Amino acid sequence: MLRTSKGAGLVLTLLMMFTTSLVRAEVVVIGHPSLPVNELDLQKVKDIWLGKIKHLADNVPVRPIDQSPSSKVRDDFYMKSLDKSPQQVKAYWARITFTGKDEAPLTFSDDATVRAWVANHPNAIGYIDSASADNGVKVLFKFK
Repeated sequence: MLRTSKGAGLVLTLLMMFTTSLVRAEVVVIGHPSLPVNELDLQKVKDIWLGKIKHLADNVPVRPIDQSPSSKVRDDFYMKSLDKSPQQVKAYWARITFTGKDEAPLTFSDDATVRAWVANHPNAIGYIDSASADNGVKVLFKFK
């Protein structure tokens, strides 16, 4: 009887791990359609969200948009693009803002709000689940 419970527990654990991996978001970086670039590389994405790049091609300013701390998409984005945990990114921006060197990216609650902001602000760039992208924004980077 105990052996069956352990076996069932193992099967349940494996099933949960498989299901969790299936619902993982495919994060994409989006920009306003008027931005003068059609794609970004990973290093440029990282530099934009760390405030190291303020302008794109043709000296067009760019404003990164973040998602709320409770967002799973945010966690995925930070690990995939910045190779940092949300706590590390928060500490990074705390140091930068404390010294007055820069401001952290604007933060919005979810994919829909980020998508709407980016679609309505010519210098905006954000990240969302790929399923939330539409014709009002252009996809600049897809994580592999």
